[in-house]
Parts: sequence; C-alpha cells; structure tokens
Amino acid sequence: MAAPGGGGLGEDARLDQETAQWLRWDKNFLTLEAVKRLIAEGNKEELGKCFGARMEFGTAGLRAAMGPGISRMNDLTIIQTTQGFCRYLEKQFSDLKQKGIVISFDARAHPSSGGSSRRFARLAATTFISQGIPVYLFSDITPTPFVVEALKPLEWRLRPLLCLKNFLAQPSRRWNEKALRKLLTFLIRKCILEF
Repeated sequence: MAAPGGGGLGEDARLDQETAQWLRWDKNFLTLEAVKRLIAEGNKEELGKCFGARMEFGTAGLRAAMGPGISRMNDLTIIQTTQGFCRYLEKQFSDLKQKGIVISFDARAHPSSGGSSRRFARLAATTFISQGIPVYLFSDITPTPFVVEALKPLEWRLRPLLCLKNFLAQPSRRWNEKALRKLLTFLIRKCILEF
C-alpha cells in the first residue's frame, strides 16, 4: 500500500528515502546522530514519528516538538521553512529588502537536540540576511508585548513587516486554506517574527 503523499512508495521505502535525504542535509551533530542511532537500532516506530509527515502551518504558525526529522522543529526544518517564508514575503512586499524583518525569541529549549528559540531565531536571521533582507534581531528573550512596544518608534521605517507568532511551540496542527488565510492575515497585521 502506498503511503499518503509518498508518490506510490511503500511506507518503508518512503521512510528510507526521507531518512537518507535527512542524513545528507542535516548539519546539526545532535539531530544527525539521533537519526543514525534510530536507523542502527531499527527503530521504525520512532523514525515514523520523526519522518511521518512534514510540519504544516496551523492557525498559530508551525507547531511541533523539537527533535530530529521533518515532523519536528530543528535546525534543518527552521532553515527550510524560513527559505520558503522568505520567498513568500519577497512576492508580497516589493520593499522587503529595504524594510527588513524583526525577529524575537522566547526561552524554549530542547538540549538533547540542540534546539532552542534563540538558536532558531539566529538561523532564521542568517537565512534572511543571506537573501539580502535586513534583520532586526532581539538580543535576549523578549515577551511579545515588549517586542510590539519596542517597534512603535520604528513603525514608520519598518512597515510593512510580518510576524510569525509562536513559530515554534507544542504539537502540530494540520492546516487548511481557511487556517492559512487566517495566519497570513495575522502575519500582515503584526510586525514580528517570533520563535
């Protein structure tokens, strides 16, 4: 039986394909070694959880546990998602490279995978900067109300910026067109990219 979205591949073949691609692309030693260990142990159940389905946007952004695989928040999924978000913003805002984007983060962390809000914010900032987009990155843990307040003096210069509220959080939710429209409306109204 073919796996959903697997292009006709069986579940084991799709899982093998996903993990092989992960091993080529992941540069984080901790998540890379975690996947290698699961493969060596033959732990198909845990590999299935890590690579079962790619995270999707829900009404509050991307939500998933931190850890290895396409189903989790980690260095690779943050970079890939930020690249896609960057492409979307460039299409929506012709002055994005003049205005820039603001990024903040909170205290969430997952030491066993090396993931944290701070690390993900820096990876996202690096991704935007590599595309010529200015980034205003907060230097410390910043609650949302502080970020919004700090932006008021810069508002004339930074608009339109987008935000991704709670980009990183708990279990993922599936999205549909209505949820995506809601998220994009929310993004356009605010001016922060938060991890």
